[in-house]
Amino acid sequence: MFHLFDQQFHEARRIFNSLAKNFKSKKAMDLKEKLVFINVFLHLISKIHFTKEESLKFEPFNPFLALCKALNRIHHYKSSVAAYAAAKAGDHTAYDSYDRFLAAIKEEAYGEVDQVVRATPPTIWDELYATAFDYTRATGPLMIDTATSKLISEEIENIGFPEEGSLDSHSINEITEALRTVTLVENIRIALGLNPVYTAFIHGEMGKLNRVLQKWYQNHLFAQHLNHFFSEKEQVSPKYLDLAKAIKGRKLSLTQQVETLSTNLFSKVAV
Repeated sequence: MFHLFDQQFHEARRIFNSLAKNFKSKKAMDLKEKLVFINVFLHLISKIHFTKEESLKFEPFNPFLALCKALNRIHHYKSSVAAYAAAKAGDHTAYDSYDRFLAAIKEEAYGEVDQVVRATPPTIWDELYATAFDYTRATGPLMIDTATSKLISEEIENIGFPEEGSLDSHSINEITEALRTVTLVENIRIALGLNPVYTAFIHGEMGKLNRVLQKWYQNHLFAQHLNHFFSEKEQVSPKYLDLAKAIKGRKLSLTQQVETLSTNLFSKVAV
């Protein structure tokens, strides 16, 4: 089991060291994904060593939270830009002032990551590695099977669906994080020679939902950035109001898709 962590850890540290020398947004996004895996891996270890669950689940990763927060800002920016590009595809309207607004956000977000990376002490990597090594020794197949199954079940059970009305942003975020964790844990099971908890068909349904969730999230962040842009203006021109209206309509459509796919999926995987 430790070799999976070892591989992801060293790749994350290599990217981190590279970022410290030469910042690239692609590297930042790659590092974010590696840290997501490491965080989920720690959650999994905590299920194996359940008597120390709370400390293992949070404490080893705490020194990385500032770095993750900064990386998330870049992810939010790039997601918003992706939705912005989709919204104005085929539209020849110029949004010069919003383009300048986004450029300022980009500069601030990229600068923050660069600053946080340079300020992060190398020792936190060594301490994390030592913790993972210590707690993955002597973990047999049965322990891993039990822990991974338990983590997947808890992620599915903890998703909060509102009793009435549409899914809200909080519920959709819970679904997104749960599916991400389930997918990573299933991949860990497969890599270790265990059978996945869910069938290929269910994973296909999860993939469909994940793709819609990504579009929803991009649109949601775009709307947030646009609202922030509006808050700095005394007057908003009609072309921006039209853009905001289109975003709102797309959000309603994507939310309905998420609701339909989620209801269909979780009716099959509920335990």
